[in-house]
Amino acid sequence: MKKKYLLLEFAIVFIFLLLPPVFVSKAEIPPSLRKGAFSFAFLPQLFIAILLNFQWRKKAALSKKKSFEKHISILKWGTITFGCLMLIFALILALQMIFGTSSASADFSSSLSSSFVFEPRLLFFLSLAVNFLAGAFFEEVLYREFFPKTLYALLDGVSSDKMKLAVSVFVEASAVLIFAAAHRYMGIFAVANAALCAIALRNCYVKTGSVYTGTVVHFFYNMISLFFVLRPVIG
Repeated sequence: MKKKYLLLEFAIVFIFLLLPPVFVSKAEIPPSLRKGAFSFAFLPQLFIAILLNFQWRKKAALSKKKSFEKHISILKWGTITFGCLMLIFALILALQMIFGTSSASADFSSSLSSSFVFEPRLLFFLSLAVNFLAGAFFEEVLYREFFPKTLYALLDGVSSDKMKLAVSVFVEASAVLIFAAAHRYMGIFAVANAALCAIALRNCYVKTGSVYTGTVVHFFYNMISLFFVLRPVIG
């Protein structure tokens, strides 16, 4: 793939998809969710994620036939990653209890809780689940696959070991920081949580070579987090 095309594509994705979340000051709950109706807000994200993922899957020199060992590896790293995310979640909750929840985090939780409607409750959770699954896939493709792989491709050609190490540190750190910064609207604890989770999910992608394992883990983690946010109103 030509670097000129990659650079143009990276610039477009960076400007229109990666940068905007960094400057969001307050997360808005979609009006359709506030009304308890099914939301199709996930469709644009899903479409973009499929296109970006297809691009790298097409270029990847991986065997289409997965061995039994490959499936075991995916299961192992999926389980390990999920365990890491839950430990991170517990750590952040403990820190919030000790130091107090930030105002941004409290505002977001309050906004989401107030949007929870008891009728029709099933449709509300179904809409959230579908949007969360598409969102998890979108973020895994964007932050764990597209962003680092494109940067590596653009910075390819470095010969010395020291420069290769510097490039690796720069790319991996940038992927973590941009993902963490995208969660700043929820406060400092959310930023720290996102940074630690980004490291675990990126490692999962590297170990499995696929965004799908991370997507499933990311989705279940988000749903569990949602339960804790809505627990006071669920009863």
